[in-house]
Amino acid sequence: MTPNLATTVPSTSKILPLRPRADEQPRAFGARAIPPGLPESGLRYLIQAACALLAALALLPVVALVAIAVKLTSPGPLFYAGIRVGKNQRLYTMYKFRTLRIGSEKKIGGRLLSAQDDFYTPIGRFLKKSKLDEVPQLWNVLRGEMNFVGPRPLRPIFLERFLDEIPAYADRFRVAPGMTGLAQVRGGYFTSPRNKLRYDQLYIHHRTLPLDAALVTLTALKVLNRWLTLGAFLLVLLLFVSFLPQANLENLYVERLGVRVNPLHGLIAFGALWMVLRRAPSDRLQIYRTPLNLPIAVFLLLALASAFTSSAPAQATRGAAYYLITGFVVMMAIVNGTFNRRFVYRAINAVALVSVMISVLGILELVLADFLVPAGAQRVGLGVSTLGISSTLGSPIALATYLLLGMPCVLASVARSQTRESRDFWVAAAVICLIGVLLTRSPVGLAALSLIAPLYAWWHFSALWGSICFASLMPVAVLAVVRHPGIGDLGWADLLCGSGAAFCRSIGELPLKEMLLGIGPRTLGEISPSLPLEIPENALLATNTNVHLLIENGVLGWLAMLWILFAGISSLYRTQKTISDPGLRSILWAVIYAMVGFFLAMWAFDPFDNIALQLLFWGLVGIGVGTEVRLGGRSADYRIALKLGH
Repeated sequence: MTPNLATTVPSTSKILPLRPRADEQPRAFGARAIPPGLPESGLRYLIQAACALLAALALLPVVALVAIAVKLTSPGPLFYAGIRVGKNQRLYTMYKFRTLRIGSEKKIGGRLLSAQDDFYTPIGRFLKKSKLDEVPQLWNVLRGEMNFVGPRPLRPIFLERFLDEIPAYADRFRVAPGMTGLAQVRGGYFTSPRNKLRYDQLYIHHRTLPLDAALVTLTALKVLNRWLTLGAFLLVLLLFVSFLPQANLENLYVERLGVRVNPLHGLIAFGALWMVLRRAPSDRLQIYRTPLNLPIAVFLLLALASAFTSSAPAQATRGAAYYLITGFVVMMAIVNGTFNRRFVYRAINAVALVSVMISVLGILELVLADFLVPAGAQRVGLGVSTLGISSTLGSPIALATYLLLGMPCVLASVARSQTRESRDFWVAAAVICLIGVLLTRSPVGLAALSLIAPLYAWWHFSALWGSICFASLMPVAVLAVVRHPGIGDLGWADLLCGSGAAFCRSIGELPLKEMLLGIGPRTLGEISPSLPLEIPENALLATNTNVHLLIENGVLGWLAMLWILFAGISSLYRTQKTISDPGLRSILWAVIYAMVGFFLAMWAFDPFDNIALQLLFWGLVGIGVGTEVRLGGRSADYRIALKLGH
């Protein structure tokens, strides 16, 4: 029967300190009497070594990303190699990813780090909090210097003092130190050494392989519960949908009761709602009013009315749920979740970094295109299309739109940089994203970039930088637009609907119900509109957002979506005038410019049809609206408390 580790404390009176034998190897402090070490079985080592190898292989992609992040964010070595006291007080070298600035250990001296210390690198706190800095200790496990479970390694500078001040402190050196331990599961980093010793003695007294497995599992759950916040969940989701090719995402759809559904959408809804509800009190839920609540409610009501009158109501209801789950729920979850300045800054930096990685992937595919795809073959996805690079987004215009959403976030990170190293890093990131947009050769993307980048540089850096950006980008954008086929004398239908202009000219001839409410959300391709003229269905599918919304949601649904976009942009613009924090103001401008870029892209294709663009766009809208509602100084005015139960 497993003992109650919370209450059972072993007696140490039976552990008699013995003098070291003459044939023993030298110890760190031979003058101290050391209790006899517990024997280590070969089976325990084999199991731990196998688990360490498997963990190292499984974490290899994470290790690579952490290594790149450490080297890019701070000068100095990748690893920290520190001398620690191990079993029988022997010294050994323990390895970790470096989380502190160079020279910090000398400044800290003979004390533990406190919560107020600021010795960390830009990503040091995150690595320490998530325990990713300790992954290199798997090497120590393979060498037999550490176990997965045991007392935490001790710096030699503390040993003499703790041996003098804490009775029986030498007991903890009877076993090899561990990557985790009972003191870490039941206590924490800032638990006093005296209390940690009680946990270590309790573990040594009841040490078994099943107990080790239980403590490793509990540690993993504790770490996940600590870092798997709403922001982390959405970031992992964004990485998944951004780097998995769109063709593979389409394969996730399954047919149920005659309706195509995607389990990923259910995961998004469940994850977002759970992250909000798990931090709420048991008897009430706090939600916040936002400037977008009314237009979103109107759009959803119109979408449901369209589905109710559709000839395929089940499929149309699924289409309405698509907008709700992949867009509005994500936005509202961010606004109503754990929201503070740190979350906002980290989220914007994360979006910026993901955009840079997507751009690098696109540039890399251009370099490798001739090796990946046979000559003359159509290159889309992980190749180069006839228009430009497409990365994993499936088309150059989708990639351009993705980078238009991320580019303002990169510029906001440049504006908030406090050190030269950070500023140089984000400037290089901005250049990479700029090159990525240019290589897509998308006229809409280039035109939007030539508007967004100069305006942001003008307002947040200087008029000189804005002028340089404008002079550099405008000729490229003008050339791309002028050389784009179909540019000429355009009427209102051509400007609004692009290649679907014929439909827009005849929209007044549709039945009144279909003109106002459409054929049903996201049913184009399964239901044909009642057009008075023959327009190929494939041609309609290739048109822009305006045409899709007019056909599927009707004129009323299209106007409601425009209302959402304009309400968001105008609300954020008003807020940035009154907010005092310059960092938050730069982020609000970044979200505004991202929404403008998305709005312009709607005139070229349908970004709502791309799940990665959906998540990224509505996530940024949630960050902007959340900043307005939660951090704009009027949080109480927007708060609504819903009473649940008695």
